[in-house]
Amino acid sequence: MVKIVSNAELNEKDLKALEEKDVEFTYVSNEEPLSKELLKDVDIFNTYGKNLDEEAVDLLKSVKWINVMSAGVDNVPKEIYEGKIITNASGIHKIPMAEYTIGLLLSYYKNLLTAYDLQKEGQWDSKLKSDELYNKTGIILGTGEIGKELARLLKAFNVKVIGFNTKGRDVEYFDETYKIDDVNNHLKEADFVVSILPSTTETRGLVGKDFFENMNDESVFLNIGRGDLITDETLKYVLDNKLINHLILDVFNNEPLESDSFVYQYDNITVTPHASARTDLYTERALDMFLENLENYLNDKELFNTVSYEKGY
Repeated sequence: MVKIVSNAELNEKDLKALEEKDVEFTYVSNEEPLSKELLKDVDIFNTYGKNLDEEAVDLLKSVKWINVMSAGVDNVPKEIYEGKIITNASGIHKIPMAEYTIGLLLSYYKNLLTAYDLQKEGQWDSKLKSDELYNKTGIILGTGEIGKELARLLKAFNVKVIGFNTKGRDVEYFDETYKIDDVNNHLKEADFVVSILPSTTETRGLVGKDFFENMNDESVFLNIGRGDLITDETLKYVLDNKLINHLILDVFNNEPLESDSFVYQYDNITVTPHASARTDLYTERALDMFLENLENYLNDKELFNTVSYEKGY
């Protein structure tokens, strides 16, 4: 019998199917602390990842496979990886995050926030104008599933899409792709830049002052990846000096932002609360991926979305 402990519940149909395969499934709230008794003889641990900390290292030693129902695993200690398979939910975010990015870009270019402010003030401004995505050039840092989906959607607006990844490999829906090391040489071409980069030793602090100084003055920078891509010092410098027209940030170094954060003092930034992937379909999609991989596990097949500690994804 294969034993599973999961921080997400299954429906009755899926539970019955597992019983027929001689799989024992136990749901435990994400808020409940892990214990030796809970994880005794457990083969598989399915989690959102918040409980994968230093205290969990010893408790999870006998677990063979840990599935993390998120794409980000940068906070998982190295010791948890030892002697087991770690998988994540890479690809789960592509639809909500790509849609979110399109929404933020359209909100900015169509001047919707200004229109809403005018509405609240009871003002009708017949001179209010908007811009178009049509024929613009966009750079996407990160050409994985999210980046690819975003590129696909941007093509519907006739946007030229340039992608950057580790090796500069060609990726579907991108007009051009280059090595990430070469990004500064192409920034002037872009009307907007979107980062979907994960948090790794290579990406932390990757976007510095020189990056923004190489961008077009009228361009927009949008980050839905990880906040540690930019140091707070760099962020403040860019905002103070208005190196580009606008920043749209969904992620930050320290979350949640305190109410007195320097970020709230500027009008050349749009802030959203790390919400680009949050929809009602998240858990459903994550469980579908887990159950698909579980079939592989039960049939001694290779699991997909395996994570390397060294790479960070």
